[in-house]
Amino acid sequence: MDIDTTVLSDSELESKFLEYFNDGAGRHFFNPVFRNRIIRDISKFRKTMELLFDESISINQRINQILNHDSNFRIEGLGKGLTTSILMDLDPEKYVTWNNKSNMGLETLGLMPKFPRGSDWGTCYLMVLEAIESIRDLKPELSFIEIDHFLHIVSATEEGQDAVKALIEGKEISSQVTQVIEQISKETESLDIIMEAYLEEFIETNFTKINFETKLELYQDEENKGRQYPTSIGRIDLLAKDEDNKNFVVIELKKGRSSDQVVGQILRYMGWVKENLAINEFENYGVKGIVISQTIDDKLKYALKLIEQIDVFLYSISFDLKKEKT
Repeated sequence: MDIDTTVLSDSELESKFLEYFNDGAGRHFFNPVFRNRIIRDISKFRKTMELLFDESISINQRINQILNHDSNFRIEGLGKGLTTSILMDLDPEKYVTWNNKSNMGLETLGLMPKFPRGSDWGTCYLMVLEAIESIRDLKPELSFIEIDHFLHIVSATEEGQDAVKALIEGKEISSQVTQVIEQISKETESLDIIMEAYLEEFIETNFTKINFETKLELYQDEENKGRQYPTSIGRIDLLAKDEDNKNFVVIELKKGRSSDQVVGQILRYMGWVKENLAINEFENYGVKGIVISQTIDDKLKYALKLIEQIDVFLYSISFDLKKEKT
């Protein structure tokens, strides 16, 4: 989500924030009772966001000014979790999320900082940031978003906690715990798994606003809608129709699958659509495919090099705010 206070009106700024909050607000649940309270005073919200993103001020000072109860920038409902989630979405190489689940994950790993008595919010955040940086040092290719997801897996289940404990103590790991470790390893490999639970719903809701470089509409028949369209070989994430170019369009989200898996899947669905839907009044229709992913690796690029009927669209998630010039 792009927020630029130099061009957005108050109503547009409010709409952008609500879209961000309702779409997961940094992949974490936040109490919706505070959603409208946060932007009740939109002028104050604008000034608080400008402060949050002002890199000329140290991060601990920014955190203090926003979270201290007696601060002019304090907003009810904008706590450490949402504040730092917004920061991490802005720059996942620099900032981390600090919330109860990340605390629980750090505790499980034995890395939770011991905050000195009387420490302010900014000091505590710097200590959490240092602890999470120590995890990233073990695997520098991971972003803080991926490490955040790992911490939430560790904190969310007893199996995840047992897995980490067994590894630390060098004990024998049960098959159930091994499965959790494999899940953690798999889910920290790609940002796709973090966001795509929300992405499919977002695409469906905003389908007519998305630029697919041609006019698409979700396909519907008397029994089914275009999302999770059932076939004899599985469910298509999104099935669309391009009436101008006489094509069905199969849309698949990569969803953390390997490139070979997603290409094979979409080709199978395209074949099914050609055989079962591109008939009768649609007998002149062709079938195309779209893979939606956050990144494109060499395997996916080369796999699609000779398949002209499949395109790749990359999605990105951002939260950007610029200071208004007065």
